[in-house]
Amino acid sequence: MEVHHHPDLHHRRKKFKEYLLEFVMIFLAVSMGFIAENVREGIGDREKERHYVESLVNNLKDDTASFASTVAANTEKVDSLQKMMSLSRKSLTDTAVRKALYNCLSWASRYSIFRSNDATMMQLKNSDGFRYIRRDHVADSIANYDNALKYVYSAEDLYVKASQEAVGALDEVIDFTVNGDSSFIKSDGRWNPGVMPPLLSIDPQKIGLMYNKIFLDLGWTDNYIQNMRQFLPIAVRLIAFLKEKYDLE
Repeated sequence: MEVHHHPDLHHRRKKFKEYLLEFVMIFLAVSMGFIAENVREGIGDREKERHYVESLVNNLKDDTASFASTVAANTEKVDSLQKMMSLSRKSLTDTAVRKALYNCLSWASRYSIFRSNDATMMQLKNSDGFRYIRRDHVADSIANYDNALKYVYSAEDLYVKASQEAVGALDEVIDFTVNGDSSFIKSDGRWNPGVMPPLLSIDPQKIGLMYNKIFLDLGWTDNYIQNMRQFLPIAVRLIAFLKEKYDLE
């Protein structure tokens, strides 16, 4: 004969304090999980912030170097354009005057433009990177730099347009093929004695238009240089500010 032992189905009622303790334990466990996750996210965000700033500082260093080289190149161009303008009241029937005009063409017929290394800036703007930039005034300073760049690019548009128009006017008068013709120019770059470089046109109206376009090119090139010279200290100050804020080398 089998005997079945039934379990005691009568449980002891828990006291309120025990329920409260269990609740507190569960609450603490969940809270600690949230805190740990927030700490991990905070550490990750700070690492991303520092990475963005380090990359931006390197980009800004590239910008300052590019500013310097672009200013140097355009300063040489201004020098050539000024020499050309000094010939505007002289006759191009004079061999020495015509040679002097040709000697200025190497810089006058081209232009040099600034291009910002905006790799990090584009990431900050397009990948919502600015939300990681938390330190005081840093995001504002970076945004101000980006806005200031627009003035340089606006000056550049006018500069490029004036340069292209000047080259177009030169094309109507100057025979650029002379530069590669040994009957005019020696291998060392000096003129052959007794030769007069030819012109495509001696039309006074075309020559006058050429000098007008050169004069405008001179003005807009100088304006472009001044914009870059005003902007360069902004880049330098931002580099110093970011290095100080993030204790960078």
